[in-house]
Amino acid sequence: MQGLRNVPILLLLLALTVLVYLPVLGLEFVNYDDTVYVTENPRVSRGLTWEGFVWSLGAFENGNWHPVTLLSHMLDVRLFGLRPAGHHLVSLALHVVNALLLYSLLAWTTSRPWPSALVAALFAVHPLNLQTVAWVAERKSLLSTAFWLLALLAHARRRERPAWRWSVAVTVCAALALASKPMAVMLPLTLFLFDLWPLGTEPVGPGSRLLRYVRELAPVVALAGLCGILTLEAQHAARALQTVDSYPWSVRLGNAAVAYVWYLGKLLWPSGLAVFYPHPGATLPTTTVVASAGILLVLATAVVWKGRTVPFLGAGFWWYAGTLLPVAGIVQVGSQACADRYAYVPLVGIFIVLAWTAAKAVESSRPAARTALAVAFACWVVGLSLTTRAQIPFWQDSVSLFQRAVDVVPENALAHNNLGMAFVERNRITEAAEQFRLAVDLAPWDTDARSNLGNALRALGRPRDALVEYHEALDQKPDDPTIHYNLATALLDLGRLDEATGHLIEAVRIDPDYQKARRLLGTLQERRAPAGP
Repeated sequence: MQGLRNVPILLLLLALTVLVYLPVLGLEFVNYDDTVYVTENPRVSRGLTWEGFVWSLGAFENGNWHPVTLLSHMLDVRLFGLRPAGHHLVSLALHVVNALLLYSLLAWTTSRPWPSALVAALFAVHPLNLQTVAWVAERKSLLSTAFWLLALLAHARRRERPAWRWSVAVTVCAALALASKPMAVMLPLTLFLFDLWPLGTEPVGPGSRLLRYVRELAPVVALAGLCGILTLEAQHAARALQTVDSYPWSVRLGNAAVAYVWYLGKLLWPSGLAVFYPHPGATLPTTTVVASAGILLVLATAVVWKGRTVPFLGAGFWWYAGTLLPVAGIVQVGSQACADRYAYVPLVGIFIVLAWTAAKAVESSRPAARTALAVAFACWVVGLSLTTRAQIPFWQDSVSLFQRAVDVVPENALAHNNLGMAFVERNRITEAAEQFRLAVDLAPWDTDARSNLGNALRALGRPRDALVEYHEALDQKPDDPTIHYNLATALLDLGRLDEATGHLIEAVRIDPDYQKARRLLGTLQERRAPAGP
């Protein structure tokens, strides 16, 4: 394999990636999903155990089915405990592996080491990919991409030397990619695109071309379909799947068109990045939607027109368009409009288009123009590296991360809420209450933000004000045992024992395993019990 034999380029990519990302080893865990996946997950935080392994196979954690990711976090805890440096080290190592695999795949299948190196370098250092590397909760993307690239390597080997073992390898790697992150449901598309370019081949055997592809891709497509079903079940269980009433189809399609263009814009000019971008709902200007749709239509038309004569153009563009589709917002999960981490795999397609277009330009240019073009791309890689390095401090801790988010996107309810929780952890309750109030003002329906505001007001000695927020939250979510518990604590502060007891009874009825509510209810019942003879 030419990619693996070109040791100097591999070492250069390794050194560049490590040099850019080395500061991530000093980052802390953050209060956005790191708690769910690692620090406050009782099964994961016990490390890798047989019980944890069995649990991971059927766990719907945080709206996803990804047992390989959960096992990876468990292994980290076994090796490093809950010290964040070790977890970040593994994430950095996986990103390095992905960059080297990407280079090796392209260099081997194209016999073009320098364009392949440019693709891998852009992938390694682009600021849009920082979120995937610096955020422990995004281990799923790193793992999924590694297995995805291994599946493509096995596929290329299958085309070079057809044998059943390579088909098995493709299927196994695809299964592991899907069990790491469901976004890999588009892996079958990339297998087909790789046949168009750079392999220029198709399945061997009897029957038509379509029949041969159906026969070959059937196992991977079946796995992708099963993963899709499990993911929808997980998202439904977590109440993360948004209804058409909340996000009508016109809103979804409009936001998707804008998101596709937004990622391309950030690829070229990656400024104003944040951990979370709230969904605009129906407030997107029609002109923005129409302009974005027009840009996509022009690009797609150009690709169709030139795709036959410039095959890398079609393969790269449709890689981008296809792999981004599951997270473009047409099936809306959560309340984000887009996310930096979603670009991790899709932008590989655009990097290929840019690198091979540059290579073609170099081939047809004079020596002076070639030098200028090479210097321009080198400067771009260096500029991206410096930008990524400068962004790493924003991921230092929860305060830095969400302060950055509210600075970049001021009307950001989730960021205000999480910044408030970070202030609570530092006992800065007054500042926390201010952030929770901003979150509630921006998203009055957010019961978590209202409950957090109530908790902060109660901590500030204002139980009557806290009651107002708890009652508002309870009106919106009457079956939430935590809200009932919080309401009971505020009522106890005001000496209203009967009402507090009623809410604790309701909390325990809703969730019989709610131990805090059980203990407090038991204490109240003992206090109210008549004295013995």
